Amino acid sequence: MCKDKDGNCLIPGLDGLPVQYVGSWVEDKYFFLERYLQASREARKKFAEKGNAVFIDLFAGPGRCIIKNDMKEIDSGGTRAFKIEVAPFNEYFFFDISETNAEALRTRNGDQPNYHVKQGDSNVLIFDLVKELLKHSYRYHFAFIDPFGPEGLKFNTLKELAKLNRMDMLIHFPIGAIKRNLNTWEKSKNTILDGFLGTDSWRNEVKTRNKPVFNVLIDIFKEQFKSIGYPEDGLRMIPSDKAVFSGVPSVSIRNTKNVDLYVLILAAKHKLAQKIWNSIIKTDPDGQTHMF
Repeated sequence: MCKDKDGNCLIPGLDGLPVQYVGSWVEDKYFFLERYLQASREARKKFAEKGNAVFIDLFAGPGRCIIKNDMKEIDSGGTRAFKIEVAPFNEYFFFDISETNAEALRTRNGDQPNYHVKQGDSNVLIFDLVKELLKHSYRYHFAFIDPFGPEGLKFNTLKELAKLNRMDMLIHFPIGAIKRNLNTWEKSKNTILDGFLGTDSWRNEVKTRNKPVFNVLIDIFKEQFKSIGYPEDGLRMIPSDKAVFSGVPSVSIRNTKNVDLYVLILAAKHKLAQKIWNSIIKTDPDGQTHMF
């Protein structure tokens, strides 16, 4: 066992603070996050120049990671967003259920008026955050939503975020964790998957639709987003040989054995965001281009 109850390495980082213990594939996830934030800078700039660009990380961790086997330290997704220099966000909100992680974030990034860290359950903290953000009408919001598994995220949290007019979300959809528990959840009521998807309709859908199970589940996820105000144009993906799940704006993150662990899904309220996302996922972290 090389990690503690918070998912952190038992050995602290080079700065003496906790570091999250991760697999090498996490670099692929951060590659796509960074590429999107860089590619969308011109669209974000008109908000950033007026102090109206907001970044939200619901599962922030301690701000740094260490890759197992390689033992290489890297910045987390939220820390990378914080370090953006061109069209930077003006305000940052970081949540984590671990006080150890929250304190590490505060220490690493200093006491700055635009940098907010709160310890607690994101599914609870989100209500006060959205209430506060709704006081400002002309703002762009980007949320990075990267839970360890489906148990960490409730669809009601995404529904709450959707109340914000300009809200793009990059979401970790945990295929591996769902696959391990699906048979058990099919036989139960009020399961973790019900809460994650925001509906229990999936039980009937996976039995009656002539599609692979995860295509069905992600189709349901997409319909749930449409029900909370996301337009089809903000959820459409151009068919690609790289897309595991056609029809949704997703890219697969795989482990070293080429097994799908999760997909990253971009949910946007404007079609321009999807145009940018579809463009950047043509190129994978190894530099290989995939034709649409």
